[in-house]
Amino acid sequence: MILMLVLGVLLVVGVTVTLRWGSTAYEPWSPGAVTVTVTDPTPRPPLRSVTLGYLRGVAVALVGGFWAGALVTGPAVRLIMRLLAATAGAGAQGLLTEAEEVVGKIDLGGTIGLYLFGGILPGLLSGGLYLVVRRWLPSGRLGGVAFGALHLVVAATRIDPLRPGNPDFDLVGPGWLAVLTFSLAAIFHGMAVVAIANRFSTRFPPAAASQASRVGAVLPLVLPALILVPGVVLVVPIAIGLAVTLVASQVTPVVRALRGRAAVVAGRVALTALAVALLPGTVVDLGQVIVR
Repeated sequence: MILMLVLGVLLVVGVTVTLRWGSTAYEPWSPGAVTVTVTDPTPRPPLRSVTLGYLRGVAVALVGGFWAGALVTGPAVRLIMRLLAATAGAGAQGLLTEAEEVVGKIDLGGTIGLYLFGGILPGLLSGGLYLVVRRWLPSGRLGGVAFGALHLVVAATRIDPLRPGNPDFDLVGPGWLAVLTFSLAAIFHGMAVVAIANRFSTRFPPAAASQASRVGAVLPLVLPALILVPGVVLVVPIAIGLAVTLVASQVTPVVRALRGRAAVVAGRVALTALAVALLPGTVVDLGQVIVR
């Protein structure tokens, strides 16, 4: 009971900051000025500036993804599983789920595992994805909703938590409640990533020189950065991304194309086309979960 109460408090905090910061705009940052001339309107930026800008983006992604997973997604998923177990009926109590957990039993080890692998890890992945697609999303709160809807359409029924082939839906339910709660969790997951990442982008790196401002700006990054120690495998894609970014930044046509309005339009068209293409399959999958 205490464990569920703690998760409930975390979720309330997460939903509150998500709604409060939802309209915050992402604040770009440039570590160094680049001289623009008539003959070279899109010069190649210094490698040092590109590296610092990239690492700042990684920091924003880590903070947005980690805290969205820790405050929203992790608690929400665990509480939803508890709700579905409680509404499954007496016949389901004591049965084993796909993850070898006992229906109706509140287990600390299982909760921690679900919190990490169902909340924080997906959050970190979403944080990185957001930094890639953020220019293609609508502005304001609608951007967070759109990002969350993409999670629902693209991943929720094909990976988890609404995969129709999951045998757990034969044990817990009802199906309509699973679809409703997990769909809301997927959308709020995206909203939280966007809200927290955008908020952190306005504070990092700190503009003020005082010790307090520097500590306050860096503090949200401490726990996410520590994840990279045991999760050293996450460093590999970060390093690959840096290498690709450095190479691309020195190719003038690439720089010019990425800075142009056409790149934004093309990205939005691609995201919309992806969502439209996958939506029918998502609807069918959700229907299968409802009738289980």
